[in-house]
Amino acid sequence: MQSAAETEQKLSLERKLKLHEARESIIDRLAGKVPTSINLDAFLRMIVSELGRMMEVDRCDIIKLTPEGELHVSHEWRASEEILSNLDTRIPVDLATLSAHVDIKRIVRLDDTSAPELDHKVRFFARSMGTRSLLLVPVILDEDMLGMIGLHYTRAPRKWFDEEVTFLESIATQMAIGYQYTRIYTDKKREAETTKALLEIANTLNARSDFGEVSSVVLERALALVGADYCALGVLDADEKRISLAAFKASPHAVIDSVRGLIEAHGQSMDITEYPAMVELLSDGKTLKLLDTDLPLPLRGIFNATLGGRAALVAPVRIAGHTFGLLGWVWSGQRD
Repeated sequence: MQSAAETEQKLSLERKLKLHEARESIIDRLAGKVPTSINLDAFLRMIVSELGRMMEVDRCDIIKLTPEGELHVSHEWRASEEILSNLDTRIPVDLATLSAHVDIKRIVRLDDTSAPELDHKVRFFARSMGTRSLLLVPVILDEDMLGMIGLHYTRAPRKWFDEEVTFLESIATQMAIGYQYTRIYTDKKREAETTKALLEIANTLNARSDFGEVSSVVLERALALVGADYCALGVLDADEKRISLAAFKASPHAVIDSVRGLIEAHGQSMDITEYPAMVELLSDGKTLKLLDTDLPLPLRGIFNATLGGRAALVAPVRIAGHTFGLLGWVWSGQRD
């Protein structure tokens, strides 16, 4: 009959073997995708699912640091529906204050987040996520922190073993490699697609003289290039007081009934002098970036419901130093 010590040793060896097998499985999946492309979103969903089950935790997530200084839970796995979900949660943080207590570029290993010796800000952060034991491992690429892998135990304190921490560090390294390959592949693919689109646009301009036909083709190619839901070209009249819709294109998946209804209700021409912000945009000649999260609540509702947008770009079109009109793209999905 085995002693308790022998049993624990056997379990420990089995655990190490399982961790090793899980690591090799993730690396094999990543290596198989590298020569072609990596669906980073699907890859991260797979990571949190496999890690959560493998580590026998209540919740596993990917936490990203946004440019606005928020911690954003972008991907999550839960052991059951009873576990509090933090998916898509955004937590505003003062990095200077937080870094004084926790170095988020290093491993955060808290067996008991309610321990009295911990700073109250750390305890509050853990409590806000419904976490009793926490293990955070940063994903670092070229000194830049891409995000963190988080393991959470919600019901009681849990001891994090050195082997588990080492395992999670190796997964974080593979995630950084996967992100790097994805970025290189995506940049090269986008560069090739942009070059192809520009050549097609140039050929269209050289081969056709009808403005309506040319603008329609140009918008179609530009829409496909940026992946927006729809785009429109507005042209100023001679006295630059009115702008008229010259071309409108939508992607096959776009829901634009409300937009078309708006065009039909108000016509295809509008007096821009009634909209000082539009006049200012045309005179400045700079591209305007719109995110619904930056808009006041009433305007956000109009933008979401009527225009079907979560994000937009509006750019003045200038020819030989003269403002010709406005070109706009709208996305129904959230963009950073």
